[in-house]
Amino acid sequence: MIHIIIMVSSRTQPDKNEKPADQVIQRVKALMMNWGFAEGCSAIYAVLIASREPLSAEEIGKKADYAYSSTINYLNTLIRIGLVERVRSIKKNVYTANVNIVELIRTEHGKVMAYLKQLDDALKGEKDLEHLSEKVEHAIAYLNRVESAADMVGG
Repeated sequence: MIHIIIMVSSRTQPDKNEKPADQVIQRVKALMMNWGFAEGCSAIYAVLIASREPLSAEEIGKKADYAYSSTINYLNTLIRIGLVERVRSIKKNVYTANVNIVELIRTEHGKVMAYLKQLDDALKGEKDLEHLSEKVEHAIAYLNRVESAADMVGG
């Protein structure tokens, strides 16, 4: 049997020697990885979010500490899912992040709701699993309240 242990830094206090932009990059990277994005895509997206201006693949790779070929692959993945845009600049492509965190949360909310509804359907009529069914129904009700509250505030 093989056990794999993955450790993610849970620092709550920033390193005093770390620049604010580096702190932002680490936090965004952690957030993206928590949502299931690979480390490379998370790092590349975090670098782009922290940048005031579009960056070339070379600049992104240098800041994220990835090889050019890996950077291009991660950028292409992020472009396909709509998180990054590529624009042709003078003699080279540059990249910018689509920073719509609310839309990311809505997408995740929708995915979780779909999974919960499928689970709820599978649990219908299963007497031995009523305890789980109650928890799933509670979670669905909670997500519905969150969605209703967001709709009321125009979110």
